[in-house]
Amino acid sequence: MNAAVENFRNDVEATYAVDSSRDREPMKARARFPEYRRRGSAPSNAGGMHCRRSKRWTWGSGRGARTLNMRAFAGAIAFAVASVASSVLGVQVPGDMVTVGNPGNTANTNGWGSVSSIFQISKFETTNTQYAAFLNSVDATGTNPNSVYSASMGTEALGGIVFSPSGQPGAKYVVKSGAPSIGQNGVSYASMPVLFTSWFSAARFTNWLQNGQQSGSASMETGAYTLNNQTSGAIVSRNPGATVFLPSRDEWYKAAFYDGAQAQYTLYPTDSSTQPTNTVTDLTLVNSANFGASATPTVSPIDVGSYVNTMSAYGVYDMLGNATEWSDTAGTTGADAQRAQVFSGSWASSLAQLSLWDANAPATFRNSTQSTGQIGFRVAAVPEPSTYALLAAGVAGLGGLRWVKRRRQIAA
Repeated sequence: MNAAVENFRNDVEATYAVDSSRDREPMKARARFPEYRRRGSAPSNAGGMHCRRSKRWTWGSGRGARTLNMRAFAGAIAFAVASVASSVLGVQVPGDMVTVGNPGNTANTNGWGSVSSIFQISKFETTNTQYAAFLNSVDATGTNPNSVYSASMGTEALGGIVFSPSGQPGAKYVVKSGAPSIGQNGVSYASMPVLFTSWFSAARFTNWLQNGQQSGSASMETGAYTLNNQTSGAIVSRNPGATVFLPSRDEWYKAAFYDGAQAQYTLYPTDSSTQPTNTVTDLTLVNSANFGASATPTVSPIDVGSYVNTMSAYGVYDMLGNATEWSDTAGTTGADAQRAQVFSGSWASSLAQLSLWDANAPATFRNSTQSTGQIGFRVAAVPEPSTYALLAAGVAGLGGLRWVKRRRQIAA
């Protein structure tokens, strides 16, 4: 035998790492390929424990290295499983979603705001860009099924979406370029909240989301709400098992007014009990919002999330002013029966009207067909199906595989 090889083998036997209480194990007894521990790349046929124990190619040698390597591989498996779970089981929703925790919180003095489970709500109001994507998906040919597109979106100054009959299929709805001439500096149609949406149009948007944003009008008729081509009349109750939907009264109210850390409600949905400042010039001001109509420079909605330092305690933007928002809670008595409750006020709400949306607010409802330059919406959702069980299964399966391989090695 070559002297260099003999010296290398002796060195390996002298430094063999502790393995399952065995302090030494002669290399000859195991008849394994020698380890290449010091430099260079691993030989193609040096596999198994030899690759694991290489300080060049792993984090070390011995049992500790095997544990680290197993954890690393398990992490990769977990990441892959999480990715699959997110894409297969998860629901695509627009923009960033905020998780509203503290389930089972107490209601406010008006009886609103108690929610028994964790849910998510969109950090921002739905924008013209997001709604145009919906229109092009469900109405590629421009037939406007069930009036999901309002002509006012194109003709009115505050509308942000134009219908182009000559456009290519799937691209007939185009977000207006620029900004309203009556708007503020820095406002863009693309990032403004979509307006002129009826309750049924907003509900169809959530159905489309729940169905994975599939093309075709059928994808917007069932899901969170079974609409059956209804476009007017009493609003429809949320289906059991709905995963993306318009927030209920209590969900919207909790996300806006409840401070989970302090277990109390604030007076305004700006994480404050002090009246907000109505401004469209200092967007960095804490506790500010877009309201006041002609009494201030506010004469239109502005881009969602513009007030970078003003949000609810849960981190939700524009819950006061900018656009009045639909909920899926219906009135039960008198003229409000089966009409949808709305929240937040809009850019056109006066200072005197703020009491309609603060923590002592009386109920405010709108007809399901009402579609104006003040009304928009945001979406809520059930958190994505937990991937923890899948991750645990992946890691457990990996652990079982390692155990089987270990047993085979011992038996060999």
